[in-house]
Amino acid sequence: MDDFSEILRNVMSRFDEETKNRFIHTIIQASQTGHYEVCWCQSGKLYKDCHLERHKHRKMTEGERRKHISKIFDRKKYCSAVFDSKNCKLPIKGAHTIQRARVLSSMAKDGHVGTFYRNLKGFEQLDDIKIGIKKEASIFYGFCEYHDTELFKEIELKEFIATPENCWASSYRAVCHEYYQKNAAKEAVLWKLENLDKGYELSEQLILQEDLRLQERDVFKGFEDISSIKNKYEQARIQCKYDLLSSYVIVLDGPLCLSVSASMSPYYDITGRNIQNLGDSMCFFQHFSLSTVTVNGCAAYVVSYLKEHGVIEKYLREVFEKGPGFVKSWLTKCIFAYAENTFFNLDWWSNIEDDKKTQIYNLSMSENYTVHFEIDELVSSEVTGSIVSIEHIL
Repeated sequence: MDDFSEILRNVMSRFDEETKNRFIHTIIQASQTGHYEVCWCQSGKLYKDCHLERHKHRKMTEGERRKHISKIFDRKKYCSAVFDSKNCKLPIKGAHTIQRARVLSSMAKDGHVGTFYRNLKGFEQLDDIKIGIKKEASIFYGFCEYHDTELFKEIELKEFIATPENCWASSYRAVCHEYYQKNAAKEAVLWKLENLDKGYELSEQLILQEDLRLQERDVFKGFEDISSIKNKYEQARIQCKYDLLSSYVIVLDGPLCLSVSASMSPYYDITGRNIQNLGDSMCFFQHFSLSTVTVNGCAAYVVSYLKEHGVIEKYLREVFEKGPGFVKSWLTKCIFAYAENTFFNLDWWSNIEDDKKTQIYNLSMSENYTVHFEIDELVSSEVTGSIVSIEHIL
């Protein structure tokens, strides 16, 4: 492991007092664990069958790690609409989280769009970011044939109208994608615990395991949070109470060059004030969803949240009070800062100057939920068109 002491300092700096005490206890336990005792790593296996010889294994490359994790995400196939399971109809589809016909197709060049999602190579060559819209872009295996059609037919087959029901449909798909991703992330972090420290010495194994245990805690807690939000969305559908949600529909006067479908949980407001993650690791995190539609062939976005989520309601109210110019900057920067499931027009990308490409790519690759970033024109200055309407659906 390169610069081990620096890595140790970085990891330890993220530990609270309870975690530090547990980590020290684990170090002591690891030094005293016998061959036939339960392994110090909490796997439940005997030490001789778990970490005793792990330092002798071959280290996994970054490419191998990403390949294994991608397989975990890709092999999950189930219908997210469990609230209506009696109507599920196989097969599970490769469903688009972003509308293919009205959104992705309007952005596509020769059937392709750009993305950094699961990108392994960087962005220097268009082939590194190019992805087909038919079978790849925005696909996840999270709906059966029936629900992928039935739940979204009003916004798939007709021109989008800003009604509470249509905002629900556009946003529910984003929530289900987040649920699907976090469900797969649970399996992925367990795989990491089992494999990522192979080939490292005991001292390094201890740090990696503790860091991954914190990831495991956060991933499982994140899944609980999005599961609760998903359940509230489904209750709104069952009871036809779409007014449990509130939405902002943002319409621009230009064609789409950016599309997104994601659920987001910012830690900071636009001034840098901490609004979530206030010290209690088990507190509930509130989300807003951001999804893409078109209105009369122009770019449009739906921002939705549960009305009971007061932190998000206040956050968004402060955003939209700033006016259309600020909203455009906030919207376009959030698309890259907070969402992985983001796609863009290839010609749009090609026309951006190299230094800005680097800044946008780095923004997309960074962990931005846990830090405050300035709302500026980094992305919005590259997006043609202005916001012509913002409708608040209560």
